[in-house]
Amino acid sequence: MGANSGAAASGGGTAMRLLARGSLLWAALAVLLLQGCSERGQPPAEDGIIGRVALIAPQMDGALADSIRLGAEAAAKEFGCELIYIEEVTGQQNAAEKALKEGASVLLLDPDSSGQLEAVVEMAQNNEAAVITLNDVYPVKGVASTVTINNLEAGRLAGSAMAELLRGKGKVALLGSDSRAPGYAERAQGVLEELGRQPGITVDDGYSCGTSPDGCAEAARQLINEVDGIIAVQEQGALSAADESLRRGEGSRIRIVGFGSETPQLELLQDGIIDRLIVQSGFNAGYLGMKQAGMVLRGEKPEVKLTLATKAVTPDSMFWMDNQKLLFPFVK
Repeated sequence: MGANSGAAASGGGTAMRLLARGSLLWAALAVLLLQGCSERGQPPAEDGIIGRVALIAPQMDGALADSIRLGAEAAAKEFGCELIYIEEVTGQQNAAEKALKEGASVLLLDPDSSGQLEAVVEMAQNNEAAVITLNDVYPVKGVASTVTINNLEAGRLAGSAMAELLRGKGKVALLGSDSRAPGYAERAQGVLEELGRQPGITVDDGYSCGTSPDGCAEAARQLINEVDGIIAVQEQGALSAADESLRRGEGSRIRIVGFGSETPQLELLQDGIIDRLIVQSGFNAGYLGMKQAGMVLRGEKPEVKLTLATKAVTPDSMFWMDNQKLLFPFVK
């Protein structure tokens, strides 16, 4: 990794020291952005390059997207691929078209929908290129490989965490998603399965919101005095529930379990407002996706599906070394 990896290691050490003073979250984001900018400005070496791979930026950016990119960049160097990053393009089909025009032989993307993915796969096949998907599994033919998480198991993990927090008794609201991505529905199913095993817990699953702060805030306001805990399958739902709990003060304190590792979520976890976060390693997703791309470029058969583990992180365990690496992949 050279000088950049040394800088990242130094930045990671500084980040860990800052953690004890409660300032890691913003320091971590700054280091990540600095590393991304420095690596983006360096052209890849020509010697040993086996092909060009395009990582198409998701429509909703954030910490997970940054971690995926970081993992892809690390693997590109290791496996001899030239990585190009397609962003600031409206729609994944347009981004795929741009990537193919720039000579990409493999497209890496987190699909917005099955329809978008079908169009991208058809476009890629017409240009003798391959498609590798990250995070969600769609019933679309022609995808070379998928790197995903077991969203059903992640949902069960969230349900188990809530049952533990409530000591097996109480009313829980499941704040679902209005997204068409199948992963969110699988998370919700896992939550319901796990809490269904708890005779002392009742579940209200009649609410949903997506990425709209206003919509999620309204749902949180309606639920906050009616339940003992909220499980939100999307990031914004957990943030809105935490904000509403803070606004109402200690008297309306409820248990909150969410998914993701966005900086605002981690701050609320550190402060004990969010009680549990179910997290995945975006770095590993990007790394393994690029590894599969390298296999395609070498004429080898990639693995059809790779499933990554998820983990429940608490306000205390977020300080553990293995969880620091999960939440901040540049920490050595």
